[in-house]
Amino acid sequence: MFSRLFASPKGRIISAIVFFGLAMLAGGVVGFLDGYASASGQPTFLESDNVIWIVGLGAVVLAVASFAYGAFWMKSIDEAAQEAHKWSWYWGGSVGLSLGMVAFVLSLAPVTAQWTIPTLNGRTDPVAYAATGAFGLMLLLTAGYGIAWAWWWFSRR
Repeated sequence: MFSRLFASPKGRIISAIVFFGLAMLAGGVVGFLDGYASASGQPTFLESDNVIWIVGLGAVVLAVASFAYGAFWMKSIDEAAQEAHKWSWYWGGSVGLSLGMVAFVLSLAPVTAQWTIPTLNGRTDPVAYAATGAFGLMLLLTAGYGIAWAWWWFSRR
């Protein structure tokens, strides 16, 4: 069923719209319920004890759906495009990862001055620093991939 959906550009666009539409719907439902709880004096979503489990479950579902979408999409493109993406992830991701390793090695240097590393939400606990590092590494990998992908296609034109 999914292979036929990804066989045409129109099917890919429709599936992407459905995927992002469901994500927006889920965000809207959570926002509505959070607003309702706040207005009625009940604990909001972020104040509940189960927030970590709900967000974790949502992240797992999103990761599985993204992986499935990517796998079906990769099978639907031609061999040249597949090779471009594989080459770009290998070389671009490797360069991005090596830049992340520079930051990691610098973090092991002896402390000679007080470093202040901005985190994603201003927190200063170890989890916030780990999440900021993971997010930064994902950005480096993705930027490396994008540059390598453009290089691949422009060098073959």
